Amino acid sequence: MKSDGEVKHILVTAALPYANGELHLGHLKSTYLPADIYTRYHRLKGSKVIYVCGSDQHGTPIEIGAKKSGKPLLKYIEYWHRKHHEDLRRVGISFDEFYKTHSKENEELTKLFLRKLLENGYLYKSKVKVLYCPYDKMYLSDRYVRGTCPYCGAEDQYGDYCEVCGRTYEVWELKNPRCAICGRKPEVKEVVHYKFKLSKLAHKVEEWLKNNKRLQREVVNYVLTWFKAGIRDWDITRENYWGIEIPFEKGKYVYVWFDAPIGYIAATVKWAKEHGEDWEKFWKGNAEIVHFIGKDIIYHHFIFWPAMLIGTKLGFSLPSMISVRGFLTLEGRKFSKSRGWYITIGEGVKFFKPDYLRFYLTLITPHSLEDTDFNLKDFKNLVNSGLCDTIGNLSYRVVSLVHKKFSGRVPEPSAKGDPEENLVNAIKVAPIKVGNLIESFDFKRALEEILSLARIGNKYMNLREPWKNSEYSPTSLYLLIQLLKSLSILLYPFTPNISESLWTQLKLNGKVEEAKWEEAGNLTVEPGHEISPPKIIAPRISDKELRKAVELLGRNV
Repeated sequence: MKSDGEVKHILVTAALPYANGELHLGHLKSTYLPADIYTRYHRLKGSKVIYVCGSDQHGTPIEIGAKKSGKPLLKYIEYWHRKHHEDLRRVGISFDEFYKTHSKENEELTKLFLRKLLENGYLYKSKVKVLYCPYDKMYLSDRYVRGTCPYCGAEDQYGDYCEVCGRTYEVWELKNPRCAICGRKPEVKEVVHYKFKLSKLAHKVEEWLKNNKRLQREVVNYVLTWFKAGIRDWDITRENYWGIEIPFEKGKYVYVWFDAPIGYIAATVKWAKEHGEDWEKFWKGNAEIVHFIGKDIIYHHFIFWPAMLIGTKLGFSLPSMISVRGFLTLEGRKFSKSRGWYITIGEGVKFFKPDYLRFYLTLITPHSLEDTDFNLKDFKNLVNSGLCDTIGNLSYRVVSLVHKKFSGRVPEPSAKGDPEENLVNAIKVAPIKVGNLIESFDFKRALEEILSLARIGNKYMNLREPWKNSEYSPTSLYLLIQLLKSLSILLYPFTPNISESLWTQLKLNGKVEEAKWEEAGNLTVEPGHEISPPKIIAPRISDKELRKAVELLGRNV
């Protein structure tokens, strides 16, 4: 994609996975897969796009997790860093940089943010209430305390954030608090902390929310209700904490949700160093910045993060888009680690082809806050009917006929009629239709549009019956080969492995990832071009496979 003769710069980020446990299919569905689809599409469009992410490695939960595991803290976070990266790689997530918040780059940038916010009058000292456990002799930050949410009344919530209503609060506001270590009721003490003056920047953030028309309206309306209630200043200081020390206050540490989003910039800096690029081209100026997140971290990305960027006065661009999706349930029930009711990404790719997971999760996920359900029978049926039959079977039939009737070479077209014109037009407009939907972040409808094109091809094939010796046989097979080439390119953002298999079967030059998106609308496979023998590119999922997967996963489905 080019603008005024210049290559468009796009920075894509996905929420940083917390280095404290397995990633499951819900994380893939809401965050990493949508970001990957958008990135792969823009690579084909010719944009200068980079996809960065990394491990979120600070905070109390990691301290607790490391203690429970018996591993040294640094080895613990490094284990999860490698595990997450490998699991996401196995399901085809194509990061340009997967970095970490416990890094030199992130520490330097975090301290820069803190100094600038202090210089600009957005940080100030204030006496605050904190919880202290006299039995364990420690201040109870965030996850070291549990209680009842002061806003919605949800029980067993953490000391900084409610997982039910999404609101953040001060630890002392938690009702019926108890120490997460010993279970006793903590004392309330008064200490001096640094607070971020969110209230002073609220009007600028609100202005950005209202003026950025690319943001999802349902999310903006949801966030604006918090502005009506009043945006309070944010305590960013912690004691007894695994994190980055505040540069101008010994013994005080910055809250993990302050340095975590700065990790997006740190990952960009790391990538730029390794590739001889200027990271500021992506964070300042006219670059498009797109964040992909789940709905549980809306508050942090729509309020805290833009306020932090504005408050530095360093010329950072605000996000162009923050794409938010809902949660994933399993067989109608919420994912639950304690009850063993979840499927990790590692388990998913062990039992199912990565492209099948990508296909199904995209097809059931609208661009909204709506939750969706992973149903194993539905998974098998949708993959078999859509990917295996509508696309895979079409490919096998067409390639088989070209080999049977024309010795594996694309025939010369001759006779044409209205059905041929209709198919050619469908091929020509497909990259425009699908591209527009991808650029509006509606990946579900984009994939449905690709399936619709494949169905048009199947109907055309059944109409012309190229297996019979008719005047339309050469033309129909010529056009169906063009359709398969188009499908190969269009499918690449969604199912890259199947896309490449189809591209290779057609013996097209290079790799599909090197193609141009616009090529999907052109009839470029020449008559006489030799193609490979037929091969099943998407074998059907059998009932036996599904039963085996359910049994091995240990789920009561």
